[in-house]
Amino acid sequence: MSNESEIKRNLDLLEKEIQDDYKEITSYINDHIFLEQDTPGADNGTRRIQEKALYYYVSAGDVQRIDERVAASVDTADLAPEADSGVVGDVSDSPLLSAKYLLIASVTLATRAAIDGGLAEHIAYSISDGFLRHMDKLTDIKKINLLSNKALRALTYAVRDYRFRNCSLVTKTCCDYILRHLHDNIRMQTLADLTHKTPNYISDLFQKEMGMRPTIFIRERKLEYAKALLETTDLAVSAISDLLAFPSTSTFISYFNKKYGTTPLQYRNKRTDPINF
Repeated sequence: MSNESEIKRNLDLLEKEIQDDYKEITSYINDHIFLEQDTPGADNGTRRIQEKALYYYVSAGDVQRIDERVAASVDTADLAPEADSGVVGDVSDSPLLSAKYLLIASVTLATRAAIDGGLAEHIAYSISDGFLRHMDKLTDIKKINLLSNKALRALTYAVRDYRFRNCSLVTKTCCDYILRHLHDNIRMQTLADLTHKTPNYISDLFQKEMGMRPTIFIRERKLEYAKALLETTDLAVSAISDLLAFPSTSTFISYFNKKYGTTPLQYRNKRTDPINF
């Protein structure tokens, strides 16, 4: 039997074995697509946008914004099975299984984001496996939802700590401050006051440990954040420039074009192109 014939035979067997199941799944999908299309204020891609924003924070090691998200969800009186997991949907008739499935999806996506952010794979997968193995023991839906948020925090903090693992305390302190104040005009004197070192000392230390001067590090992180904002919000380019305290919109556009090879507006337009979506 040729390879093509064997593949066809196996595919035919697959189709036959799950024919009834697939009909039921297709019926469910069609019903829900119809309902979402005909419901005022339908999704219109907002789930994906929110998901991208959430997992950008993980990949960036942005502990402040992850902490804000987690704190907001913990403050919720009654966490639903999908509460703040970053992935929402009706995946099971059982609330317990739904919570577990969504936890798996959330941790899987967060693990990928952490690896994309530079976290070593063995660390990322160890964190993921640890949370998912413990999930098997739980029957309390609220605890499962809280575990999902804890996993997001653990992976985000791991990205940050791994990124700066070979840095001195001075550099780590400066980096942590920078990442928490990307909306501000961060000055070298502020970093000097924070660490009780001179601006020149900090600049030389950054060059030695990070391979770049603090001003470049600040600009790179701001541009990365700007890129995420272009993907996940409808803020005007000028508003993003102001939000991240660039000297001017033209300066922001020039820096962005130099780093990504496209202007901010061109980059945003690409995300709405059906071919690239």
